[in-house]
Amino acid sequence: MPVSILIVDDHPVICHGLTRILEKQGDMVIIGEAGDWKSALEAVKLHQPDVVILDITLQGIDGVSLINRMKENGVKTRIIMYTMHNSRDYITRAFQAGALGYILKSDKMEQLVTAIREVMNGKVYLSNSLSETIMTDLLGGRNIAEISGTSSLTPREYEVASLVSQGLSIEQIGETLFISPQTVRVHRTRIMHKLSCSGVHELLLKLREYFPQ
Repeated sequence: MPVSILIVDDHPVICHGLTRILEKQGDMVIIGEAGDWKSALEAVKLHQPDVVILDITLQGIDGVSLINRMKENGVKTRIIMYTMHNSRDYITRAFQAGALGYILKSDKMEQLVTAIREVMNGKVYLSNSLSETIMTDLLGGRNIAEISGTSSLTPREYEVASLVSQGLSIEQIGETLFISPQTVRVHRTRIMHKLSCSGVHELLLKLREYFPQ
């Protein structure tokens, strides 16, 4: 049976390009493409693909938050992050959320193909260009989770933090996450406390370090 794959990226050119390349492998079939988190969640629930290739930068919520949404909906699929972001924070959050692979868009396509086959065999795959950096941190005595300034945040707080970093208002965040403005304020206050920020401006500056735009 060929490996069924869903591609989630808000750039159609990337989706189409990956589809053409991966379907040439012979043992892989693309069952769909999605450009936003809502259509991605619907497609995953409908098609139940073996693998989801997921970008981090999506409209509304980021890819890591989408993984949490999938888990909340009982979706069981293997997830490979395919992104331009090499931030340790993103890598940490992705694997903590349940991703099995992390590939950079600057990597050769062979790495993505290898990652798909590795996760299908129950293994974890990290981009070769990132492995040395992560191992350096580990050998330096620091746990990856400790590197991440946002590792103490809950999945919902992480979603709110990501949207705050984009400059969205309380009302816009509430509309995006389908929660009340008051609930957003509560989450923001908790985030400020966990990140030791004295005000909203300081929080915004710190979050923009953790969430590259």
